[in-house]
Amino acid sequence: MDYDVIVCGGGPAGFGAAIGAARTGKKVLLLDKNSGPGGVAVYCGCPVFSGIRDFDAASRGGVAGEFAQAMEKDAFIVNNITMNSSEFAIGLTMTRMLKAAGVRMLFYATLHTVDVRNGRIRNITVSACGKNHTFTAETFVDATGDAVLARSAGAEILPYQVNETMTKTVLFRVTGVTDFDKPKLMELFPQLDFPFTYQDRFMGTIVGDGNDILLNLTAISGDALDAFELTRMDMELREQIPVVLKWMKEKLPGFENCRLSAAAPVIGVRSSCNIKGKEIITCADLDNNTPVSDPVACGGRSYGEHYVNCFSSPWRKSNSGTRAIPYGALLPEKIANLCVGGRCISIETKAVTAVRLMPVCMATGQAAGVAAALGIPEYSKLKAELQRQKCNI
Repeated sequence: MDYDVIVCGGGPAGFGAAIGAARTGKKVLLLDKNSGPGGVAVYCGCPVFSGIRDFDAASRGGVAGEFAQAMEKDAFIVNNITMNSSEFAIGLTMTRMLKAAGVRMLFYATLHTVDVRNGRIRNITVSACGKNHTFTAETFVDATGDAVLARSAGAEILPYQVNETMTKTVLFRVTGVTDFDKPKLMELFPQLDFPFTYQDRFMGTIVGDGNDILLNLTAISGDALDAFELTRMDMELREQIPVVLKWMKEKLPGFENCRLSAAAPVIGVRSSCNIKGKEIITCADLDNNTPVSDPVACGGRSYGEHYVNCFSSPWRKSNSGTRAIPYGALLPEKIANLCVGGRCISIETKAVTAVRLMPVCMATGQAAGVAAALGIPEYSKLKAELQRQKCNI
C-alpha cells in the first residue's frame, strides 16, 4: 500500500511528525513496535514532560502545545516546570489526536528490512503478528530514538563512546509515601549511603493521580544498540529495584511504609546514537549560542547530565536559555528522502541532553514530518508551513 509519508516510531517525536505531516493534507502511516503511541512516556513509565509549564497551547506552540492543552483534565503541573500525568491518559490522548489528524496507525510492527535504491528509500517491510507487510512512500521519518530506520537505510551515524550516552534506567513507582518533600530529600540524599555508588542525586516526582511517587534511582551503563547488552542491562536494573526499596524504607523520611506499585515494562534509554546530518550540533554551539539560520525548533543549552559514574559528567555545562535547532540536523547526508526527529538527530553525543526531552522531541518530530510531507523542501517553504502550524521555531 502506498503512502505519502511513513513515520517509524510512535513516541513523542513520531507523534509530532505524523500529525505535522497529516496537516499538510498528505496520506500518513505511523508505525510502532509497541501497542500504541507514547514511547518513553507510556512504555518506559515516564509520564513526565519536563519543560511543559502550563496548559496553554501557545506557550509551547505546535503539536506539543496542543497536546498540553488536551491533557489539562488528566494532568497537573509540578513546580511550574513539568507536566505530570498517567501513562494511560497520555496514550489515549495521543491516539485521539492522531485519529483526528487523519493518521493511519499500525502497532505491534517491528521494522524488518529497508529497500534503498540510488540513495532513496523505496519501501520498508515490517513484521507484525507473524506476517510481513511492505509499505511504499515518497518520504520517510525516523522517529525511533535509536535511528533504526536511518541505520538500516545506510545512513551514517556519528562516532560515540558508550560512557557518553548517559545511563539507562528502569523507572519504578511506589505508593504509601507520607509528607513527600523533594527539596528536603535532595538535600539529604548525598549524605546517605545509597547502595549504588553511581547515584548521587535524588530523583523522584509525584505522578498518576497524585498518590504515586515515580523514582529515577536505578541506573546502569551499556550499549543500547546491542540486544544482548540491552537484555543484560534490563535484568540488572530490575534486580536493583528491591535493593533500593529496602534502602528507602530504612533511610528516607516518609518512605517507611512505601510499597512498589509499578515498574516500567521497558528499559529507559536516554541516548544511544545520533545520525550524521547536514549540520551537527556541538557542545561549542550550545556554549556560544551560535546563531542558526534555518531554525525548526527550540532546544536547551545545558548538557552533560546522567553520567555513568554520577549524575554530573566531567563535561557538564549548565548554560541558561534556549538555542534554535537547525533544519540540517534533521537531514541525514546520504538518504535523500529521509528526515529524522527526536533524540537521534545530528548532535554531538555529549550534548544530547539539550534535545532529548519529550516536548523538544515533539517539536523536532513535527518539523521532520512537515519537511517530509513537503518533499524535504528549501527552508523558506518549510518555515512557512511550520509557522502556519503555530510551531515555536
